Amino acid sequence: MTDLEALTRIIWGEAESEILAGKLGVGASIINQAEAENRTILQVIQSPGQFEAYSNNRFWQAPYNTREPMLVQAKQAATRALGGEDPVYNKTHFCAYQKNPCRWHYTQTPPQQILGNHVFIRSRAYD
Repeated sequence: MTDLEALTRIIWGEAESEILAGKLGVGASIINQAEAENRTILQVIQSPGQFEAYSNNRFWQAPYNTREPMLVQAKQAATRALGGEDPVYNKTHFCAYQKNPCRWHYTQTPPQQILGNHVFIRSRAYD
């Protein structure tokens, strides 16, 4: 599986209804985490408990080879993130703050950033 496919699938699974900027932020934060941990994008995605969309198999349900609009937008966000676009400024983690209390995120060093329906942080472990 290519980085583009893996990133597209997880963006679609985690942020399908998010605005494009939010999808891009999700992709960039995953890339930032992979770089901070010297791991591949797929290794980060497959980490136990890391992403709900991977653990519940939504990742594999992405209609990857279709022109479904939300998938097309997820692929666009993944392409831009892989190209170096980073609207979350090296943040490494995110959560949907309206769906989840994000307790761990709020224990990390500010600044936090909200983009769309996600809060982004850079884990203290990488500073």
